[in-house]
Amino acid sequence: MGNGWARMACMVVAMGLVAGCSPFHTRAPASRVVVPRQFTQVPAADTPRTDLTRWWEAWHDPGLTHAVETALAASPDLRMARDRVREARALHTVARSALYPTVGATGSMLGGGMDWRNPTSLVPGNDPGTDAHLAGVGASWEPDLFGGRHADVKAAKAGVAAEEEYFHGVQMVIAADAADDYLQAQGLQRQIALTDQGIATLEQLHAYGQARFASGQANAADVTGIDQKLSGLRARRPMLVAQLDLMRRRLAVLSGQVPEGLPDPVPPPAYYLPPAPAGEMPDEVLERRPDVRARRDQVDAALNRLKSAKTDLLPRFGLEFFGGNGRLRFDGIPGLSGTGGLIALTSYLPIFTANRIQARIHAADARLDAAVAGYDQSILRALAEVEDGYENRLGLDSRDVELTRAMEQARQVARDMAGLYAGGQRNLGDVLHARMQVLDAQADVLANQDARTLATIQLARALGGGWEQATPVLRGSGP
Repeated sequence: MGNGWARMACMVVAMGLVAGCSPFHTRAPASRVVVPRQFTQVPAADTPRTDLTRWWEAWHDPGLTHAVETALAASPDLRMARDRVREARALHTVARSALYPTVGATGSMLGGGMDWRNPTSLVPGNDPGTDAHLAGVGASWEPDLFGGRHADVKAAKAGVAAEEEYFHGVQMVIAADAADDYLQAQGLQRQIALTDQGIATLEQLHAYGQARFASGQANAADVTGIDQKLSGLRARRPMLVAQLDLMRRRLAVLSGQVPEGLPDPVPPPAYYLPPAPAGEMPDEVLERRPDVRARRDQVDAALNRLKSAKTDLLPRFGLEFFGGNGRLRFDGIPGLSGTGGLIALTSYLPIFTANRIQARIHAADARLDAAVAGYDQSILRALAEVEDGYENRLGLDSRDVELTRAMEQARQVARDMAGLYAGGQRNLGDVLHARMQVLDAQADVLANQDARTLATIQLARALGGGWEQATPVLRGSGP
């Protein structure tokens, strides 16, 4: 027995000496994207870099901060993303378990009778009282000599990292959506207030026009024109209210709340928009964006799966051991019992598999190339989103300057027209037109303000802001 153990030990040492001797040196294809040194649309480089971790705080609006943080704490989407991380971590544990021996206990008992065809003097022809038992411990281990199982572990670990980045990406999207819904709701409240102001103005103008018509100083067409504009504004208001309620319901669902019974919205503060984020470099943005990071982890996972697939061409070795105690008894004769152990070295070398292994390798290689292509695509998309975001925001800023100037000019024209009408040099239709021009100019300014707000949120999201570098906290596994 001692010689057997010695030979087995020598074989184990020999197997260990070839560990890591895989002939395969697999590398991922290189990325085909050349990352630019800077963005073309970014503000001046000497501007201090903006911290985008909690970009919504730049609005200095406690209500906005509360809305975003509530959504981040209770969103069902984030809960599902956490569960995906939990699943990936469990699969990583499964992959690691293949590196270690498997040990288990076994036992069996049997009893019955036997009718021997050729009985001897020691064994009766009819034995109604036969019983036996066997109990022991078994162990098996397949050493990872060529790194296939270690590659599986690395692939599973990269899968965990990719799911964590997916969680961060969902966190980023939830923050942007919550801010968008909240700030859109404020913009709709301002539009409703402007509509109410326009309705009140037209009602005053309508009463004035009727009085002038009754005195013969205005014609019916002027009064009818006022009625038409008034009906248009009154018809617009219910749609604005419906859109406001829609934004509030979306925000409630995003935060894991039922949409019914929402409290009335508080009046919005004065419009404010933080400056566009500055000081951003392309390489920093790509390193921060979770979608790009997840794609990079997926390339790592695909590379290791290809390495694992290639090792299936190599021989596999295993160790198996069984040690136990057993007893066999026949009625009328002394029982047989004993204790012992067995150890074996197994090996397997694939010779003919109808190209099954090669096909798996080709499939894994194709998945690796696709993963690299997906990584390149994520880089290109991220760069384009940032350039588009900056250009959109800067263009809307320039448009705001001109629209504000046009609004002030419309107000001046309305004041001048009112004075000319009072002096009898203009008719009521001219005054009506001037007042409506003011309302239209104000509506254009409000619409552009909403567009600037949305552009700023989209830019913050394109730059990869709205999440923190932290592993998602995973709580209990309950439903």
